[in-house]
Amino acid sequence: MFEYAEAEYQAHKWSNAATGFERFVLTYPTHPRAQEARFKLADSYFGKKEYITAASEFARLSTEYPAGPYADDARFKVCESYDRLSPKPPLDQQYTRAAIEHCQSLETYYPNSDYVPQAREIMEKLTNRLGEKAYEGGEFYFKRKAWDSAIVYYERALREYPTTVWAPRALLRLYQTYTIIGYEEEAAAAKAKLIAEYPASPEAKTVQNATVAPA
Repeated sequence: MFEYAEAEYQAHKWSNAATGFERFVLTYPTHPRAQEARFKLADSYFGKKEYITAASEFARLSTEYPAGPYADDARFKVCESYDRLSPKPPLDQQYTRAAIEHCQSLETYYPNSDYVPQAREIMEKLTNRLGEKAYEGGEFYFKRKAWDSAIVYYERALREYPTTVWAPRALLRLYQTYTIIGYEEEAAAAKAKLIAEYPASPEAKTVQNATVAPA
């Protein structure tokens, strides 16, 4: 039964592989290769692009066998599954946050795992996506001259995603917004923060010699 499922798995016949591994696990739950079968069952769902089911199966395996041979592999695959579900910035980012959370868990529980560098890359990419979403929320209101609402979103992008490219962009917009509405002290503070904390950014160079905020 295992050999059949393994052959289908190696041939990327994901549906047949999933059926075979599931039957094997249900029939022989204590078999020495049960954890391997469960990992490959989850990975077969991943191959079928059924990422929610895959994430659930990988999470169960990593939770039930935290010291098992597939523990860090499975936890990374949870992260990767949610990464595949992460949508473009304008949409709801529930899966993006889930991916970041599980990638962080991998690094926390398995700091020496070979998957940590990949997990960090995913976290960086998805954190940048969340920063973009917050910034674009500010842009929506900025273009409609709803200054107070724009400030809220720009400050969120700056506060929650300070390591992304969207932080200096948000600071530039805060400088521009405060200048437009006549809040000179706030505008000066935003400008100073931008130059001090993001000196190499294009946005810092934009404001260094500016006397009037661009429209």
